[in-house]
Amino acid sequence: MPLYSCRTIAPSGTLRETKIEAESETLARSMVQGKGEVVLRIRRVDSDSAGRATGGGRRKPTTEDIASAFRQMSILARAGIPLVEGLSGLAENCRSEALRDAFNRVAADVSQGAALSEAFAQQPHVFPAVATDMAKVAEAGGDLSKSLARLADHLEKAAEIKRKIKSALAYPIVVVCISLCAVLALVTFILPRFMRLFKTMGVKVPWTTNMLMAFGHLLVSRWYVFVLLIALAGYLVRRYVRTRHGKRKLDAIVLKLPIIGDIATKVILSRTLASLSTLLASGVPMVQALETSASAADNLIVKEALQTARDRVAEGSSTSQAFRSTELFPSLVLQMIACGEKTGDLPALVDHVCAMYEQETDIKVKALTTVIEPILIVGLGLIVGFIAVSVVLPIYSLVGGIK
Repeated sequence: MPLYSCRTIAPSGTLRETKIEAESETLARSMVQGKGEVVLRIRRVDSDSAGRATGGGRRKPTTEDIASAFRQMSILARAGIPLVEGLSGLAENCRSEALRDAFNRVAADVSQGAALSEAFAQQPHVFPAVATDMAKVAEAGGDLSKSLARLADHLEKAAEIKRKIKSALAYPIVVVCISLCAVLALVTFILPRFMRLFKTMGVKVPWTTNMLMAFGHLLVSRWYVFVLLIALAGYLVRRYVRTRHGKRKLDAIVLKLPIIGDIATKVILSRTLASLSTLLASGVPMVQALETSASAADNLIVKEALQTARDRVAEGSSTSQAFRSTELFPSLVLQMIACGEKTGDLPALVDHVCAMYEQETDIKVKALTTVIEPILIVGLGLIVGFIAVSVVLPIYSLVGGIK
């Protein structure tokens, strides 16, 4: 949904800078005017400029930072600290400058009469949609402290999954980088010295050596061409992936990849179902919970499936039937949801599925690391072996000629 930056005058006479999501500029203007504010300027902003507006060009806060802030906010709310005072104190203690600015803006909005959920909604590039929905439930009579504690638990679990995946991929990435550096050194520095010796001695070199030498010469003399080609390819791929069709195509490929696809599926389902469980446990209605979980899904295929389930539930279908109609969710998820509907304890059962998926993800990630290591070693051995053979064969010819 488009994001609009608005400069307004509040009923109290103070000047405000806010951001609001709306389908059009007209709708955004009417939403602001509905709060009794006078619009001085309104313009649409993209993701990058919105990030600069919320963080002053600073790095976006990590999930761990946001989770820690909500955990502290939950403790302050349970201790009875006034909301504005607690938000201001959180802003002072935030390590992330972008998060500090966001909490300062939230504190300013709340002090001027805005609801906490509205203040969170004004910072969509910092606070997740689930925070807005849980704040709305708390404002309708729920327990803000418990809602924020559940939100912190949810964010901490999501951050833990990301951390485990990054840790598992760190070793393969380092090996690949070192391997590329070694191959480039062989082709651009070592092989040319042998080639000069072979030409001096009049040794006939095989086609593999000539091919490697031509590649090394081209890499040294025309390196900027490779840089431009890589940059152009990266730009085109990035631009294509930003389109809905490209994003959908990439997400579908990721889910179908061998081994990686199974891990990606479990990670995405665990994340979305954890969001759904957190919202339901806080009292958010099922339709709204599905909508928020869909917006939090990184995968467009899963997002469309959740939106389809949301529409079916809004039409009167049960949650298990709505999930079954998407043909995406495993039978275990469907059985747990159906059981939760019968027992009336759907959030707990969905949370149980999430915990099980997290355990399976840990096992799969460790297995992936075990599989990748020998593949990388074999691949590196083949590449280096090919280069070595291309160098050794002319040496054998040279030794034979001397005899």
